[in-house]
Amino acid sequence: MQKHSIHQQSQQQNSADTKIQILYQCIVERKHFFLNKKYYLQLTNQYLTLSEKQNQQNPKYRYVLSLDNVFSWIVKDNKIIGFQLPYQGQIKEFFGNSNEMQNLKIKMALLVCYEKIDKFYKKEEIIQSGSFGQVTKEICRFTQKSVAIKRIQVENNHSPTIKNEIEILKKFKDSQNVLKIQEIYRDDHNYYIVTEYIPGSNLKQILEYKQKPFSLQESLNIMEQILTGLKSIHAAGIIHRDLKPANLMYHNNQLKIIDFGLACVNGNQLEQYPTCGTAGFSAPEVLNAWNKKAQYDFKVDLFSVGCIFYQLLTLELLFKGDNEKETIYNNKQCQFTIKETSPPFDLVKLFLKSDPKERIDCSQALEGIQILQDCKNFEINLWFHHKLKFYKKGRSNCEFNLENQNKYTRQGSLTSLKIKSTEKIKSQNIYDNNKSYNFH
Repeated sequence: MQKHSIHQQSQQQNSADTKIQILYQCIVERKHFFLNKKYYLQLTNQYLTLSEKQNQQNPKYRYVLSLDNVFSWIVKDNKIIGFQLPYQGQIKEFFGNSNEMQNLKIKMALLVCYEKIDKFYKKEEIIQSGSFGQVTKEICRFTQKSVAIKRIQVENNHSPTIKNEIEILKKFKDSQNVLKIQEIYRDDHNYYIVTEYIPGSNLKQILEYKQKPFSLQESLNIMEQILTGLKSIHAAGIIHRDLKPANLMYHNNQLKIIDFGLACVNGNQLEQYPTCGTAGFSAPEVLNAWNKKAQYDFKVDLFSVGCIFYQLLTLELLFKGDNEKETIYNNKQCQFTIKETSPPFDLVKLFLKSDPKERIDCSQALEGIQILQDCKNFEINLWFHHKLKFYKKGRSNCEFNLENQNKYTRQGSLTSLKIKSTEKIKSQNIYDNNKSYNFH
């Protein structure tokens, strides 16, 4: 029995150890009056440790990595030459090779907050200002590369909300169509979220200056990128809750989803700003959440994407009103009119179902967009009816686990459904060009 207990403890220890990942190792020095002392540094995803022995047994210094901690770098002549660690009420300084210190800073990014952002970045211009703070374009003093920095004021105990946004952004550092976060800085009054800089304009600015709508091919390309990014967001268990043209950067046919200030982990919808988003782009169940107290899910983002899709195709807002109050009312009641009758608008309507259980999910929407790229006159309603035979309605909680079709599978399915679609069109006229659809 005793041997079994020891073996069980060993297994538990090994299991715990596997959670700790070694991210970086190097040698640093602590300067003393007579003789400098060498330490072996090891960075894991949980600790920064400094040991006199290379095997890191009984390290003398152990620094816990957390966004609650502010880490200080020693900079000289635009080079990082070391860092400071608090130890027994004192600040200890350690020095190392500048290239290794720069690498350490890169590896530690997103594990802690750094201090004194002005040591590392030089402000060039203000991109956006608002009640939250400010977004600026800045230049890294070391690499000369441009970044965007979102400064968020720490007022009224907003720290948990800011940390929530940071933790969410950390999940998408490898997603092609989602803004990439790089570092976090902090001082007594602000958090600074450093992200990649995306040149150009957001989609709202582009739409305001356009004289005619995007072509169908351009619209489908934009939609494919939105849904690809959204699929990775949902796969991480996150609901964005504020998808709109202003939160989509678009430059050289490349799109990025930005601003996760209202995003939440699925399950926390009614805990963190249950009624949120932007009037004219929010799902009715979000705008009505304060009243119904009903849980909503990933499908709210698909409603927002449908509003964006409609604007891409028409340059018009889906929800209209003489004033903002009327627009909000129409949005809450899901009252809108779509006069256009064609496959792309049939797909738009699937995004905008007032009942989330009847609304298309992200994987299905992405497939529908790809089908329209292959066949512009495809009968979308027949296709979606075909999909619902295989997938239960309202599977949005696990939508990102739906099996993806590769190009050849999709083409085979497309050919089969083309035949069915042609037969149905011959027997029944499914389009009435003079009919308006008013959804209530």
